[in-house]
Amino acid sequence: MLKAYAASRSNALMSFLKSKITRKANINTDELEKDEITAKYDAVVFNKEEEKLDYKLATCCHPIPGDDVFGFLTVSDGLKVHKMNCPNALSLQSNYAYRIMPAKWIDSSQQEFLAHISLTGIDHIGLVNDITTIISENMSVNMKSISFQSDDGLFSGKIDVVVKNKTLLKKLLDRLKKINGIDKVTRV
Repeated sequence: MLKAYAASRSNALMSFLKSKITRKANINTDELEKDEITAKYDAVVFNKEEEKLDYKLATCCHPIPGDDVFGFLTVSDGLKVHKMNCPNALSLQSNYAYRIMPAKWIDSSQQEFLAHISLTGIDHIGLVNDITTIISENMSVNMKSISFQSDDGLFSGKIDVVVKNKTLLKKLLDRLKKINGIDKVTRV
């Protein structure tokens, strides 16, 4: 009986030691996903309008993409981007609050840009439908505004669209040029 008790205790001790030695690392998947997301951040935008302005990264805190940041308008060196937990942040925010600009990192490849398109040609029934079908359904481009005038069978129009890059805009312009009745399509 004593031998069985000693054997069970040693097995328990061995099991405990094995579990400590071969314990699996705790991997937080949320942090891995966050790292993947922040790896794509490469530009800073300012204010609620997400304005792109010229800026420099502060040398006191060395912000990197993904850090919580703010912009500070300096007297001689333009706009500097600081980390929220920068050693100078509290002093800058309390003494010069009027020079602080909200800022954040973005993935510039996902940013969208407004482009203005001008069209002219021969007017016919269904022309506007053909144009909007190409833009919205075929190209999946968002229109911000559209305006057409027709005079003696000729039309002129202006369309504001939101695109991610110049390549997509060029492809859209090429497709619009192929519509029957359109004479000229240009980016304004």
